Amino acid sequence: MSRDECTIDDVLYPALWITGGVFLGAALLWNALGRPSLPPCWFYTRWHIYCPGCGGTRAFIALLEGRLLDSLRFHLAVLVGAASVAAYLVSQTLWRLRGQRGWVLRWSDKWLWGMLGLMGIHCVVRNLLWLIWDIPL
Repeated sequence: MSRDECTIDDVLYPALWITGGVFLGAALLWNALGRPSLPPCWFYTRWHIYCPGCGGTRAFIALLEGRLLDSLRFHLAVLVGAASVAAYLVSQTLWRLRGQRGWVLRWSDKWLWGMLGLMGIHCVVRNLLWLIWDIPL
């Protein structure tokens, strides 16, 4: 591949750093504002079942507070996604610092499908626990 060809990694790498900075800034602002309450899930309040994203905000907050087990319990995809993005960014950064030599993680659509699959599995399991055994998560 020539240096003139742009890959998805050339766009994704800086975009993830920027997105991470925005998330960090939002978390700091939310904390500085005294952690105001967040609105309930629109999907849950109307149909009383969990949507695929339910628990994601609580999982993100728990992750920021270092409560990894709570983050996993609230929404599996948040911790797995954060770890995947961190591994990708570290790998890409080291690869770029080494002059684009050596092993590196590269974007694959399988990552996206894997995360969507995790969200779907989490949603199904969570709703089964809630609707059949009355166990809220």
